Amino acid sequence: MQRSGREGSVIWRGAGSATVEMAFVVPLFLLLTIGAVEFGRAWLTVNTVNHATREAVRLAVTIQCLTADDPTVIAKANDMLAVAALSGATVTNTAPFGNPPAVTVTVALNASFMTGIGPLFGFSFTGLIPVTGSATMRYERATCPP
Repeated sequence: MQRSGREGSVIWRGAGSATVEMAFVVPLFLLLTIGAVEFGRAWLTVNTVNHATREAVRLAVTIQCLTADDPTVIAKANDMLAVAALSGATVTNTAPFGNPPAVTVTVALNASFMTGIGPLFGFSFTGLIPVTGSATMRYERATCPP
């Protein structure tokens, strides 16, 4: 009669297969987990850029005699991004244009990956995610003469 399991032997014959299976599963699990974290951070960055753009355009439409690339609007967007530890954004705003007059604010940012695991696995991305947000609102003040 043949014995099964650990009966009568110091090492069970199936113990090595569990180790091999784990060696195949753990890297895939880690890759999926890190991918989910990176995707979540990228999504957070997109939402933060959009929020900073909306807040900056809300400020811009209330500034008397607004000019293009107003430093107050740029500072507002950069302050909103700094709260989320994002820096290096290019912020632009237009002077009021059109009928009725409107203002557009654009925020462009190159966000980096958090883990930098891509080159480790031979992925070809550079490690930067280009994120752009743009918002337009009606200008609430009377336009100033040129």
